[in-house]
Amino acid sequence: MMRRPKREKIHVLNGILLMLAVFILPIGYSSFNHDASAGATNYEEQVDGHDLAKLIHKEKIQRIDSFMQAHHNKYNFQGNVLVAHQGHMIYKGSFGYTHPGKKKPVKPDAVFQLASVTKQFTAMAAMIAIEKDLLHYNDTLTRYFPDFPYEGVTVRMLLNHTAGLPNYMWLLEHHWDQERIPYNTDVMDLLAKHNLSLHFQPGTRFGYSNTGYVVLASVIEKATNKRFDRFVEKEIFAPLEMENSFVHCAAYPDVGRKHLNGYKYWGRRYRKVPPTVNDGTVGDKGVYSTIEDLYKWDQALYNNTLVSRETMKEALEPVKLKNGNHYPYGFGFRLREVAGKKVVYHYGKWNGFRTGIIRYVEDTSTIIILNHTDRPFNSKITRNLRDFLQLG
Repeated sequence: MMRRPKREKIHVLNGILLMLAVFILPIGYSSFNHDASAGATNYEEQVDGHDLAKLIHKEKIQRIDSFMQAHHNKYNFQGNVLVAHQGHMIYKGSFGYTHPGKKKPVKPDAVFQLASVTKQFTAMAAMIAIEKDLLHYNDTLTRYFPDFPYEGVTVRMLLNHTAGLPNYMWLLEHHWDQERIPYNTDVMDLLAKHNLSLHFQPGTRFGYSNTGYVVLASVIEKATNKRFDRFVEKEIFAPLEMENSFVHCAAYPDVGRKHLNGYKYWGRRYRKVPPTVNDGTVGDKGVYSTIEDLYKWDQALYNNTLVSRETMKEALEPVKLKNGNHYPYGFGFRLREVAGKKVVYHYGKWNGFRTGIIRYVEDTSTIIILNHTDRPFNSKITRNLRDFLQLG
């Protein structure tokens, strides 16, 4: 028997849900926050797939919400959570306050620093530049930075963390002596000036590297002749209508948009995280976004909106090392299997923010968690929500 393609299955499911709506909606639809001002004239116009999915998955939604409320009450979770299941957004919840010690609630459109979740946007920017023939996977760094001190490091190695570069944060903390906030170009200068030892020979090992993604953002700027934030805005945020997303860092004097602050729990209270010398670099971090914008990003990845299917497929393949071994990391995406199915994910932690986007790609289901404190509960939330969705 022939198997239906995944997207065709979803369309068939939507058709079934629409037929069920004729019988179900007159009884229970009002409990799902319908906007009566929309002026719809029939059920096809009045109800979208998300509303229908909420009806079908009502029990799962109730379990998710009960867990999140209890988790917030017990552990003081401060942030936003979104859950999509089988291609539809079924849950969106906001918890806590913009300042944990005050009483202004976090809203669904609150903007969070994504920390290392930024890396998938940096990787996508690189892939877009590659498809535009402005950049190539096998380009060495000396093509763009002749003084770059490490021979043989390629763009592909930056994408999959196999370059072995030294820690740029150590460099800034020990060798930056100017009053202004250092940017990526300053990191490139310091790498060339101090020529620290590599952690390993390029291509021989996997070593998670913030430096690699700062360097990658610098390469993108050189190859596209655009500042990193402007290239990402033009090629990613604008096409996807991610209107509340942007790249920001302390070194950009012309970028100032509202976002939440990050908080550290210390001494039985939350304290705002102060600025650091590392706040001026982007690529490894620096993207700010909302759960709703990240859902748009998630759907664009499923639909190959920004790059071709072939490019996206390669981005989600484990890195192959020179010795033939593989490591479960693609281009800006961590990889693993749950119940024999592929999971594409990334977590982030920086300056009082803990974030995560976990995509169960074969089930077209996604969990997005944005937390603006350093409380380490995102993994526990993910495990429970995954179980409620029966994904593994």
